[in-house]
Amino acid sequence: MRRRRYVAVTAITIGVGLLAGACSSSGKSTGTDNAATATTSASQAAGAPIKIGVLTDSTGVAASGFQTTEIGIKAYANSVNAAGGVNGQKITYVMADSQSTPAGALTAVQKLVQTDKVFAMINVSSDFYGAETYALKQGLPVIGGSFDGPEWSDPKNTNLFAAQGVSDVNAVYSNLGQYFKAQGVTSCGSVGYASSPSAQKAATGALKSCEAQGLKGGYVSQVTFGSTDVGPIALAMKAAGVDGVYMPVVPNTGFALAGALRQVGVQPKSFLLATGYGSDLLASSAAVTAAQGFDFSSSLEPVEMNTPATQVMVKNLAAVGFTQTPTFAIQTAYAAMAGFVHGLKVAGANPTQASYMKALRGVTDFDVDGLMDPIKVNFSNYSPDETCSWIVKLQGKKFVPQPKIPYCGNKLQGVKP
Repeated sequence: MRRRRYVAVTAITIGVGLLAGACSSSGKSTGTDNAATATTSASQAAGAPIKIGVLTDSTGVAASGFQTTEIGIKAYANSVNAAGGVNGQKITYVMADSQSTPAGALTAVQKLVQTDKVFAMINVSSDFYGAETYALKQGLPVIGGSFDGPEWSDPKNTNLFAAQGVSDVNAVYSNLGQYFKAQGVTSCGSVGYASSPSAQKAATGALKSCEAQGLKGGYVSQVTFGSTDVGPIALAMKAAGVDGVYMPVVPNTGFALAGALRQVGVQPKSFLLATGYGSDLLASSAAVTAAQGFDFSSSLEPVEMNTPATQVMVKNLAAVGFTQTPTFAIQTAYAAMAGFVHGLKVAGANPTQASYMKALRGVTDFDVDGLMDPIKVNFSNYSPDETCSWIVKLQGKKFVPQPKIPYCGNKLQGVKP
């Protein structure tokens, strides 16, 4: 039996989008999910529906990666409601658009609280950090992905619950360097976005992780969001002897660099993208061709593993009409919903927001219904000592899970990105 780990999961450490989704959403709720009578935000009356808000980047520069968010929300909510809800209460939701800006996120969250009167919020947005101060002041429980900024690793933000564990952008972990070393890499390179502090730290942290494994930290750079002007970076990486590349950026930037490296005669032993796993990429024949042999991080067990947990997820997604490989947005939304529902179960019937947060904070063994096995998330740990990720390789039109996943590593003491 594998030992159980109480860690965070490294899925994506930056507030950016993915490729345009093959199955898109307007960003507004559909069907009957949000047609129920609104409940009060302070507490839940006996038997009344529990109304939540979902913040995502439906429009703006990051929107291409979040068009499938509602699919993950709806799949999980429908499965719970079909089973009678939680403690006799069903779940309804309202979608909210951040417009891919911190100010837009704040406006959206204010509406969720003041007008929609939601009990809690799901975060699948790259710009939630613009609204966290307000959400904390309002006592709004927020469950979701911790990829947008460092607020998730701050203990003062007692209303935040990272469903897949906190991704501490201020820490460096050994797993990335270990993975590259196993691929035969000798010199690492990485590129982040100048406008994203977390992306910058992810890039520099990758080199620090490599150096801790005895590899060379060959080259690190910054570009503007979504840039494909990477020719000079390719030349610089060639000069530095880089043969392992980590890209905490949107796939378009990653693909551009891969092409530029090939043009100057560099074929990395490993080219790992933090984003791109899922139907977003497979929908584009050009992207499939460009990404052959690339490695991608998956934020949960890849469905290609065909575990009992992924089989349930696949079934729930199929029930809402999605039969492709789950995207980052779908995985994040699905995991956040699982975390929210778990909190309802441990809080008991008719919780207040305060009692709900107190109950969920006491959970130390959350695993997204087995989708993170053997990992266990401790909601009281704001900076885990270990982090893990699943890595798949694109071969043809299929994502192939790499051996020995998830790859886990310890926090490097005294090392900062």
